[in-house]
Amino acid sequence: MTSSPPDPLTIVVTTPRSDTVEIRLDGEMDDETSYEVVDTVRQLLRTHRGVSRLELHCGPTMTGDDPTSLAALLMIRRLAAADEVRVILTGRQPLPGDGGPG
Repeated sequence: MTSSPPDPLTIVVTTPRSDTVEIRLDGEMDDETSYEVVDTVRQLLRTHRGVSRLELHCGPTMTGDDPTSLAALLMIRRLAAADEVRVILTGRQPLPGDGGPG
């Protein structure tokens, strides 16, 4: 039985309000694409100085449980915190073992 290749990562950026940037992620976030996401956030924070809120929306096919992807999310948090921007992460699937009390 063969498995299908993972979906490529798509990054869609919108600015629904002057104080908010939304980034929608869908597909596989791996070593290569996690750097792309961090660079996207870095550029957005430079060009949208009045932003106080960064919303990262993980789509239904968003994957990325490896250490590089998790490190990318941490780096995004640090970049945002340096600019006093609040990060909201939605739609992320729980990691194995994160199902709550067992």
